[in-house]
Amino acid sequence: MQSLWRNPSAAKDAATGVSLHSHTMHSRESLDFIPRVLAMFPPIARRVHRISERRRAETGSPVAFHRAFWRPPLHAQAAWELEAGQIRKNLGLQPLVSITDHDDLEACADLRMLGIPAPFSLEWTVPFGPTVFHIGVHNLPAEQARTFAAGIARYTADPQPALLAELLAALDALPDVLLVLNHPFCCELRLPRAAHVELLLQFLWQHSAWIHALELNGLQPASDNCATIQLAADWNLPVISGGDRHCLEPNANLNLTNATTFAAFVDEVRRDRLSRVLFLPQYREPIAARYIEFIWHAVRNFPDFPGRARWVDRVFYDHELRGELPVAAFWPEGGPRALRYFISAVGFLASPQIRATLRLAIGEQDQVGA
Repeated sequence: MQSLWRNPSAAKDAATGVSLHSHTMHSRESLDFIPRVLAMFPPIARRVHRISERRRAETGSPVAFHRAFWRPPLHAQAAWELEAGQIRKNLGLQPLVSITDHDDLEACADLRMLGIPAPFSLEWTVPFGPTVFHIGVHNLPAEQARTFAAGIARYTADPQPALLAELLAALDALPDVLLVLNHPFCCELRLPRAAHVELLLQFLWQHSAWIHALELNGLQPASDNCATIQLAADWNLPVISGGDRHCLEPNANLNLTNATTFAAFVDEVRRDRLSRVLFLPQYREPIAARYIEFIWHAVRNFPDFPGRARWVDRVFYDHELRGELPVAAFWPEGGPRALRYFISAVGFLASPQIRATLRLAIGEQDQVGA
């Protein structure tokens, strides 16, 4: 493991940079993380709390962030070009890019239609008791990709332990497929950490024979990635990169290799157990500042994306009576004034000048790579 800011020549002996785990407009992303991030910034958190309490007074219930979701702004080609461009321009390497939308192959199919040789990959949502894990399933055979995606969807909708084992074993039997346990310490359902870790160890005890690597995540704190390194050592598994990009900041870590095809890279990880992870300078930024930028990219306008230009076109709410609707159905003019002020405040906090100030005030990320 290395970091580019400590070793600027880290990539000089590699031919290829591999971008793993990133998302496009085909992913459905929960918004329940917003209150946790805003808690780092009390003035904004208080304003959002007032908006929520006003809704409680009017409707009897506060803003239910867990009922809201959004779709990232980039279409498949734009996402691929963002990742490939970083590898070419910043490292001078040839790119291999694996797009992994949540339980969805459409972006990969779109890229294939455009003649871009992207692997068929996805991020599998794996309910496991009272928690959820995510598995990066990379490089499915084109002729079997839809069949496996259908089986994956069946398990996610109706988690049966026997089906999980069957699917993992079948995927592991495909020599060019790579199975990565993504951000293992991230608990999507917000269980206490100790409870989630207990289930994580149970999951590995049952299924580690079919897992090929554990992910060092580019959007998770360094403390979690350090814990993942120790977990991988305990289970004799390699660690691998996974940037988890959703918006406009390209992946904050990559894999370096001399392989020129994705299948050859998979062979290195699975058979040779080789994985060279490189952390890029954006990972060094304070995690709070990066999350704020993440929110800003989720809510800012994108005039070049017809039908998805405004945040109210990309954010959806599961209404108690009317079902899933874009927020534009409720707020065609862009939302109440207080919310527009809040979005402006997020944009201000996400500006390069304020990000630099936050770096000084909060401190840089703890280091993971050498």
